[in-house]
Amino acid sequence: MKTNNQQIYHLFAAIFTYPYPELPGEISQCYRQLKGEYPEAAELIHQFQTFVEAKSIWELEEVYTITFDLNPVCFPYPGFHLFGENFNRADFLVKLQQKYQEHGFIYPANELADHLSVMLQFLSVIDNDAVIGQELIEDCLLPALEKMTTGFKDENPYGKVVQALLLVLQTANKPELVICP
Repeated sequence: MKTNNQQIYHLFAAIFTYPYPELPGEISQCYRQLKGEYPEAAELIHQFQTFVEAKSIWELEEVYTITFDLNPVCFPYPGFHLFGENFNRADFLVKLQQKYQEHGFIYPANELADHLSVMLQFLSVIDNDAVIGQELIEDCLLPALEKMTTGFKDENPYGKVVQALLLVLQTANKPELVICP
């Protein structure tokens, strides 16, 4: 059975894919999952939900394409944000694919291993305490999402989703404070 965080990662993975008819339901479920443990992130997702419910699928596809495909600052590829388009990113992609294989994770053949939705889907199927998951969050997703947030203009609704995911990952990745007697 998936933990709350694994379910949240799965839902964020769905939100970061190209829009499809079931997207509003996924967003609603994400909001419900977030509101207890991550209220700030839940509010941002609620704002995105309001936007999505007011648009047609074609309008959502247009916003997605303008946001993630045409704006390099917002490309949904953390490897791109960390390394640019060079050998280091290629090396990162190969190592990421190896890690996926080691954990039996199969991702869509039409997507690169470092697509944000693929990485989140991977996090949703591995154990929460897996070292690889913590490394992906700390060394890859957090720095990439922080860079991405600077590329969004206030009116872009996907900026809220990136901020929400960043809040979740920052909060979920904080070590618990243990007070010794």
